[in-house]
Amino acid sequence: MSLVVLHEGSKNTPRVYYDPDENSLSLTGRSITENPDVVYNPLTLWIKDHLRKYKQLNVVIFLEYINSGSSKSLCDLLRMVSTYMMPEYKVRIKWKYEEDDDSMHELGQHYRDSAGVRMEFEMVV
Repeated sequence: MSLVVLHEGSKNTPRVYYDPDENSLSLTGRSITENPDVVYNPLTLWIKDHLRKYKQLNVVIFLEYINSGSSKSLCDLLRMVSTYMMPEYKVRIKWKYEEDDDSMHELGQHYRDSAGVRMEFEMVV
């Protein structure tokens, strides 16, 4: 199967796509939009709908930069995902960051702690 693009992405918004073969939802790029609701509200609805049907999802977040408005929206999305962290659901979240980007690694840890989600971290070399 081919990738399903949920948000095309631009220089200011992340590309969001779903890989049905991997059951994986990915957010990549930059999230510095003035109106993060355009990206994160439909994404929240998509995740809820997906989990209602399939009970499992892998989420991969690999952002090079995120501004404060997008940061709040992403944290809210992760808080929503945390409500699915129970035995009947299989939700995995992986936060990827570049080898020399300590601030993005720390931001991922902040989201994990603030949203109360289990999160794996992967350094990209």
